[in-house]
Amino acid sequence: MTNYHALVYGQSSVRRDRHEDAARHPKITPNHPLGSFHKNPQNGMFIQMREFCMRLRNVHILRVMLLAGIALTWIVTTGMLDARPLTEEVADRILQRTVNGSGKSLLNFAYNDQDTVRLLQAFYTDRNGLPAWSGNEGPNEQAADLLRILKRATREGLSPQDYGVARIEALIATINLDREGSQPLNVEQLADLDLLLTEAFFSYTSHFSGGRADHQRHYPGWVFKRRQTDLIKTLTSALESSEMEATLNEVAPRFYGYMKLRERLNEYIDIAEAGGWRKIPAGRPLMKGMRDKRVRTLRKRLISTGMASLSQAKTDTYFDLDLETAVRRFQRQHGLREDGIVGRTTLVELNVPVEVRICQMAVNLDRLRWLPYELGDRHILINIPDFNLEIVEDKRVVMHIRAIVGKTDKRTNLLSSRITAIELNPYWKIPKSIAVEEFLPQLKRNPRYLGKKIKVFAGDYQTNPVSPTSIKWSRVTAENFPYFLRQEPGSDNPLGRVKFVFSNEADIYIHDTPTRNLFTQDKRSFSHGCVRIEKPVDLAAYLLKIQPNNRWSSQNIQAEIRKGKNLPLPLNERVPVHIVYQTVWIDREGNLNFRPDIYDIDNIPANLLMVLASLKQSPGASSPQ
Repeated sequence: MTNYHALVYGQSSVRRDRHEDAARHPKITPNHPLGSFHKNPQNGMFIQMREFCMRLRNVHILRVMLLAGIALTWIVTTGMLDARPLTEEVADRILQRTVNGSGKSLLNFAYNDQDTVRLLQAFYTDRNGLPAWSGNEGPNEQAADLLRILKRATREGLSPQDYGVARIEALIATINLDREGSQPLNVEQLADLDLLLTEAFFSYTSHFSGGRADHQRHYPGWVFKRRQTDLIKTLTSALESSEMEATLNEVAPRFYGYMKLRERLNEYIDIAEAGGWRKIPAGRPLMKGMRDKRVRTLRKRLISTGMASLSQAKTDTYFDLDLETAVRRFQRQHGLREDGIVGRTTLVELNVPVEVRICQMAVNLDRLRWLPYELGDRHILINIPDFNLEIVEDKRVVMHIRAIVGKTDKRTNLLSSRITAIELNPYWKIPKSIAVEEFLPQLKRNPRYLGKKIKVFAGDYQTNPVSPTSIKWSRVTAENFPYFLRQEPGSDNPLGRVKFVFSNEADIYIHDTPTRNLFTQDKRSFSHGCVRIEKPVDLAAYLLKIQPNNRWSSQNIQAEIRKGKNLPLPLNERVPVHIVYQTVWIDREGNLNFRPDIYDIDNIPANLLMVLASLKQSPGASSPQ
């Protein structure tokens, strides 16, 4: 009893209580007036006194037990907190960080106008904040896998700098030092790491699957829509399968041109990391049969990119037949005149630094990421810088046709669609821009300028025709032009004799042309935006041939054209058509091709510099000359 009071009230209180008890309850002895009660335990009053004392003792015991229970509960609870799994603490921090997010991302990343914080909130809310990239022992293998992928982003034509690789590496190094030193892992650092890695995954995946650059902003005629990828679903799949790289490859384009260009990009990065190629000095043209000390450098340059299987042992200065063959191959793959002579133009192309070529390949890969995942077993591909249309069937090019594309100030739109119809002896529905810019000034001077071949309509292109001489053209302006102009079928119709129709917001076509002499030019950017082709009847015959119950041979098509009457031919099987801008591509024979950037859109601000900066971090990389 004394010990209990000492514990609760202090020693001085206990002493005071003792004196008070002695005064109130003197010691009972045989001579005490109450001694008879002591002698006779059956005495009722004695029994009551004893029971009172026992109850008093029980109260004190209960109080001791209550305090002991409270103390024990505190100890146990504290121990449980200390033993709480680290991942639960990290989860709490992550939820606090994402719920209270300010709206700014950690890596300045935005995906399709969807705020990064909302992506992080949705991902972590679904998993109750559970960290994705660490466990109770620190960063897991999936964190290491993602970091390895991010560090190799240059080999996908992307930039590690975009994904916070330096910050992630530094944070992992700090956490690992604590772990190796048997120090408790820092909860805040693990939460930081998880958020950084998750956002890096989102950013990398959106770039890898749908393109890094905003090509719609850099190219006004860009009609492709950015490919949509479910980033949270992709990340969840990667974490559940533990197949980070395989999961990412599933969201990348799968068509031949993209996959092969990725392979060649890596070959050129290997060349850059090995030191690149030497510049061939200027001088007289190099050609077969001559000797020149520059021939050694030329031979090594062509060997480095596999232009020919030339022996490294050939170190002499003689320009032989094998070297001429290699030069011709190089010229062919760069769209140059194939004469086997290293003149000024060929020398310029040979001396383009490997880093610049890598940047070109990176930009072209990025443009390809906007195309559909699959182009179609049978499709038409028009490449503007190559001035070419090709028909691809079962992974083979079955037809090449020369093409004329838009002028530099009338660029052809880039898009994917399907050819829905062929029109023989087509009408030319003159676009309003051409009508007001080219025809209106002439009509103001001469209302009879249009003659009989071009009709004026007050409604659309086919209703309410009006006589051009009845219109007071002096009062008509470009802003107030209520008419439609349509040229009738004929040999001088700008659309020629065949038009291929495909749905597109730019309202462009593939068509024939009466100015056929332009196909002899190497650079063929002469149109107002449509694509003119050299062999329209061949293309029409091919498209009609694959239709059910076909009766249209080339001869039948020509016979119908000679009738001069407009004839639409709807297609049951609609063939995909893709108009692309590839200054670098791999042909079906596996050759790497380069062409001039006629619209000057390869050099996207910061994009090429970004790739170049990534390469400079690689040991052994050469510097552009």
